[in-house]
Amino acid sequence: MGALQPGMPNPAMIPQNWEILIVDLKDCFFTIPLHPDDTVRQAPISPFVLAREAHSIFHQNAKGLHRAYRITLEEARGIVRSCPTCIAINKGVG
Repeated sequence: MGALQPGMPNPAMIPQNWEILIVDLKDCFFTIPLHPDDTVRQAPISPFVLAREAHSIFHQNAKGLHRAYRITLEEARGIVRSCPTCIAINKGVG
């Protein structure tokens, strides 16, 4: 693309005695492992708990919960039936 690119300073504006480091961003896609003290350790969350939390926000139906979170259809129906908003709208139908 040349020396002048959008977002780059004009080379004439850079002082002569400055040390410049040029980084080619195409080469920066590698993984640097974090120190063990800096990593987040979290216990795995069961699909049922994830489905229950998602339903409290999005109010999916039982078939959608069953498909998205791979829980049994009975578990999904139980989540929908226990939701006060869905009971008022669907008359308790899961």
